[in-house]
Amino acid sequence: MNVAQDNEKDAPLQTGDLLRTITRLFTELQTLSFACCDVQSATQCTILTTLSREGDQTLTALTRRLNLDKAWLSRTTDQMAEDGLLVKAPHPNDRRALLLHLTDAGTQAAHALDTQLNAQAQRVLERLPARDRAQTVRLLEHLRAALDAELQTETCCAPAPSALQ
Repeated sequence: MNVAQDNEKDAPLQTGDLLRTITRLFTELQTLSFACCDVQSATQCTILTTLSREGDQTLTALTRRLNLDKAWLSRTTDQMAEDGLLVKAPHPNDRRALLLHLTDAGTQAAHALDTQLNAQAQRVLERLPARDRAQTVRLLEHLRAALDAELQTETCCAPAPSALQ
């Protein structure tokens, strides 16, 4: 085998490792920003940004979306309601469900966090050579679309695409 064939065969492994590393590093950076968030925990910051981005949700839907324990999420949202960041109200169409809605203070906190995270992303982008920044943004847009598409079709233990084998 020549080196080109070996590199081609190892590309999916290298790509997977690279994506996992980038995800881990980005998550660490966001966690550091969450530490500066004006609420009590990274989970509260995640709840704020999710409700701000996606709108009102039931406790059950948010539990699934964030992949968190429902009882633990309920306690966290109770604390956020006490802090005036969100309201837990009966769902208008399902009296068994609670609908979570950001208050004005919660919306302001989410906006402040979003501004902080966007500034962080800009600082990261500025660490790249200027000639590569626009292409990096375009590639990230394509990667987001590819990840969205994969999420729509993902099945557990799906076989690798033949193009990668």
